[in-house]
Amino acid sequence: MNYNELIEELKNKFEINSIIKGNLPKILNIYLIDNNIINWDENTLYIGKASDIKNMPDRPIMLISTDIYPPLPMGSNCSKINEKDLYSIFNFAKDLIFENLQVESILFSLTEKALEGRSIVYLINTAASILGNALILVDIKGNILAYSTNYEIVDPLWMENIKRGSYTDDFIDKLHSSTDLRRWSKKGSESHFITFPGDKQRKLVSRITREGHLAGALVMIEHHTPINPLHTLLLPKISKLLFNIFSKDQTSVEASKAFYTTLLNNLLDEKDSFDTTEILSILKDYFTEEMYVIAARFIHPVKNRYLKHIVNMELNQIFPSGYILRHKGYMVDLVPNISHGDRDKLKKLAKKENIIIGISWPFTNISKLKGHLDQAIASIKFAQTFQMKERVIDYTYVSFYDLLQKHKGKIDLKQFSHPALKVLREYDKRNNAELYKTLRIYLECNNNIQQTANKLFIHRNSLIYRLNRIKEITELDIENYNVAHSLIDSYRIEDFITNMDL
Repeated sequence: MNYNELIEELKNKFEINSIIKGNLPKILNIYLIDNNIINWDENTLYIGKASDIKNMPDRPIMLISTDIYPPLPMGSNCSKINEKDLYSIFNFAKDLIFENLQVESILFSLTEKALEGRSIVYLINTAASILGNALILVDIKGNILAYSTNYEIVDPLWMENIKRGSYTDDFIDKLHSSTDLRRWSKKGSESHFITFPGDKQRKLVSRITREGHLAGALVMIEHHTPINPLHTLLLPKISKLLFNIFSKDQTSVEASKAFYTTLLNNLLDEKDSFDTTEILSILKDYFTEEMYVIAARFIHPVKNRYLKHIVNMELNQIFPSGYILRHKGYMVDLVPNISHGDRDKLKKLAKKENIIIGISWPFTNISKLKGHLDQAIASIKFAQTFQMKERVIDYTYVSFYDLLQKHKGKIDLKQFSHPALKVLREYDKRNNAELYKTLRIYLECNNNIQQTANKLFIHRNSLIYRLNRIKEITELDIENYNVAHSLIDSYRIEDFITNMDL
């Protein structure tokens, strides 16, 4: 701890004004001023009444005084306090300084052991012994990276997480509903108390960031030792040390996955064509099996990154071999295959988290990643534009709309809509009929009479009458395959024009 850091801490409790700002050596000791000081020390903080000093310092010093001191040697630091606060500040500063020295000593010891090549298990057990409580190291996906074994973990939720090796669905639900986590501002303290409903033990959690992004957390469970200020100070520093050690000790599989995830993100960024060529040369042989891109977005805009991390964790649980990627405001997952069971899980996830999910067509050439991500995103956008009820949309259902969106011909899209639809609309308007809607439902039901009648809530004889009337008015053979598909495309063109305000 240096002089400025100490002053900032003191300002939280006392009135203090900085008079002189100089060098910033580490504070190793603290001394209450008397008139017997002969040998001055640059690493000692002096507190008291400056006018009591008889011997002028012969070097820069760090001073907190109740009065104004004559000019100090170049490089000194000096702040003024109220006389009534003198002893309170001295005692408070002493505790902070020695607590900080204790923290540095602990971290030095752990770092030494890390440099000796000790395993992550040994280091997290050593850290747990120092703190007097069980520790659990997790990453942003909810994977349990390491946990201490020298203290029994009796918390049921965490016992189940450790047994599974990652967050359980029940635990993720509790994370999602935690007001403690929601209130934990990104700019707030590095450590925060997190307590779930029904918990019997408090948890102090320290977040771990990499390049400004949340990477993981270290959880300390209060069981053997009550959480104290030293824990709050130590945990963020120990968490970074343990996470860095784990990152170096990761298995080749995990390291490889992280490497390829980085390359895939760079491929999506498209910052440099030369880099893109190099990336593709690395990836082309690694990604050769069938792949899909899944994109997800909240139905209502959400700025809280924590909620996005929850969704990413849930996607990772459905597709543990997938690659979670970043792209603008979307949550993206590159997955090797999607089973019927996976689709059911995605539907449940979409409903629970109030998100909409788009799925691309399958592909095998990784150079097509960006194009298939566009397909997944297009699925989301068109589903919202057309107010589709489904929350999980396959690109197949919107590919025709995407084609129309990208239409850049000189001919108006309306020219591609079959004129029979206009004839039916005008007939309906004049006769208060529903032939336009009837034909559409009939075609969507694959020309099934009974299914169409059920959807329209009319008798099958009434439907047959309507269909005969449609054939008379339009003079079309609506049972013909090509005619039917031309009409279906026409309905979709009219939907597109209406919804896109063309």
